[in-house]
Amino acid sequence: MTRRPLAIIGDGEHAQVIVDAARSRADEWVVMGCTGLDARSGERVGGREPLVWLGDDRTAIAWMAGLDGPERPWLVLGIGLARDPSEREAIVERYATWDQWATIVHAGAIVSPSATLAPGAVVLAGAVVGPWAQIGAHVVVNSAAILEHDVVVDPYAMVGPGAIVGGGANIGRGALIGLGASVRDHRSIGARSVVGMGSVVVADVAPDSRVAGTPARPMDAIDD
Repeated sequence: MTRRPLAIIGDGEHAQVIVDAARSRADEWVVMGCTGLDARSGERVGGREPLVWLGDDRTAIAWMAGLDGPERPWLVLGIGLARDPSEREAIVERYATWDQWATIVHAGAIVSPSATLAPGAVVLAGAVVGPWAQIGAHVVVNSAAILEHDVVVDPYAMVGPGAIVGGGANIGRGALIGLGASVRDHRSIGARSVVGMGSVVVADVAPDSRVAGTPARPMDAIDD
């Protein structure tokens, strides 16, 4: 298999995890470096495994546009949790002219052959994606998360480490399922909603909601 060049958008902690996943597939990907908001081109930045800085978004896009053939990099979003779910979408929109979005699956993940993963999706170590699951663009399935059969995860959603989503459930666009949370089968989590860490969802969650607890209920009710 020919190794493909990969550029990470972002250089924070989540980007480092993406790098680890890509390097677990060393026969498939070679990490070129990372892009971002600053203009420190050529420096090595980031955490324990510093990355070559490819420039701010504008500089990187211009540089990559001059490449073609096997040198033309694939991109993956290395920005994790954001205060506003639309932030990750806005970052991808800056690269709207780019048509090579990588799908990264850690070598230690299990993905059913019947599941589908859209461009930009990431499945991290120990995660399980079950039969006929549909994973949307730029979704993150974090470490040891389990998505059962027929689960649909809409674009930009994030499923936290150790979370469990039952069969036939739907996770809406830009929603966040917190670390260790559980979602009952055939339930719907609305777009841009947040399910708190360790929560147990047994009923549908409306869009733009924040729920937590066992069973999960609106966070303002918990605060009261």
